[in-house]
Amino acid sequence: MKKYNIIFRALGLTFVFILVLSSCSKWIDTDINIDPDSPADVPMKLMLPAIEQSMGYNMTGNDIVRTTNMWMQQFDGVVRQSLNQAQYTYLPADINNTWTSIYTEIFMNSKVLIDKAENTEGKVSPYYAGIGKVITATTLGIATDVFGDMPFSEALNGNTNVLTPTYDSQESLYGVLNSTLDAAIADLSATANAVAVAGDVIYAGNVSKWKKAAYSIKARHALQLAGVNGNAAYTAALDAAANGFASNADDYQVPWENANHNPIFQFMEQRTDIRMGATMVDMMKLTNDPRIPFYCAKDGNGAYNGSVIGSLNENASKPGAYIAGATASSVIMSYAELKFIQAEANFRLGNTAAAQAAFEAAVAASVLKVTGSANATWLAANITGVSVTLDLIMKQKYIATFGTNQAYADYRRTGLPAITPHPDGVLPAIPTRFPYAQSEINYNSANVPSVQISDKLWWDR
Repeated sequence: MKKYNIIFRALGLTFVFILVLSSCSKWIDTDINIDPDSPADVPMKLMLPAIEQSMGYNMTGNDIVRTTNMWMQQFDGVVRQSLNQAQYTYLPADINNTWTSIYTEIFMNSKVLIDKAENTEGKVSPYYAGIGKVITATTLGIATDVFGDMPFSEALNGNTNVLTPTYDSQESLYGVLNSTLDAAIADLSATANAVAVAGDVIYAGNVSKWKKAAYSIKARHALQLAGVNGNAAYTAALDAAANGFASNADDYQVPWENANHNPIFQFMEQRTDIRMGATMVDMMKLTNDPRIPFYCAKDGNGAYNGSVIGSLNENASKPGAYIAGATASSVIMSYAELKFIQAEANFRLGNTAAAQAAFEAAVAASVLKVTGSANATWLAANITGVSVTLDLIMKQKYIATFGTNQAYADYRRTGLPAITPHPDGVLPAIPTRFPYAQSEINYNSANVPSVQISDKLWWDR
């Protein structure tokens, strides 16, 4: 009897277990382990604004732009970590968060967006794909111009990610940058598009403006290769610029709002350890530049004054509303910058009249963008008809591209405008590159190059 009782009890337990399993779907929510805040499949219209704002925050709104603007003495670090960075102490740990965000928030998410746009249920959206490619190329261009060689070809392989990717040379990354922009332009030129673009906080789905941005970024990086390609670089820059921005209305920038403040505004609200640099402010004062009150807040004496590099002047002007207002946009690239590219390229090629016209248009565009006024009297007195020189082009471009990384890229390429290195710098000259992130050194040590921030990049000749 005991034997049969055991068998019966076992069969009974099995039967109960089967009943429980069969009825699970009736009383257990099958979505119980799905986090509604982290959905597995995010619509493209929700992915795009997050990618765009990450680009604005990380590439021209936070650590990278503050550091390059300090090294260019447009800002001055006067206390704490910013003081150290202004003195060229820039450590792998300082760039960790930005490096991670570049790969996870921008590169990987843009790749997912592109893949969805090209393959989702047969509903191909070349416009979404093209935008994703412009963002990828834009980010790659800014990143490789501060880091040089970077993981890319092995770093973005979805579920087959290589945990220790090799580093692609900067030369090859420039090839990827240009081919990606060419592919973006082809996508954005498509006549059939199954899924309309929504969620675009930069251009509101205007593919014509995205195409202009793609050509403008091509022009920026064509010029950057002047040391490698010589006059061919200037010709390539002009060819691309011809299809680029046509006015300030085309500017490539990420907007912010009261619910999501400008990154430099946030930094000043929380840290407040940078001030305007006297090098740039004094340069502007020489001509009573109308952009000063927009670039600078008044100091404690009610005046606009920068911190002389090395003076640790915490009483100097803080960044003004144009660059650090709560809702001020983070500029990726402007029409003014494009006109400066045309001015320099034409000047280098001996096209003096074209260089003069582009230079005057560049300064006028910058002044209008920053101040909201044409300021015709100031332009007539200081810019219009003044014989263009390379030094003049680069000085005005330095002022106009404040708040982006372009002055740092241009300085390494041209040595202009002339800037005296920080008197208390740990290096005798301005650094020529960023270090690699500490996370790379820790987890990808076999591949991460050994570099010093005084090393030159591939194009820096």
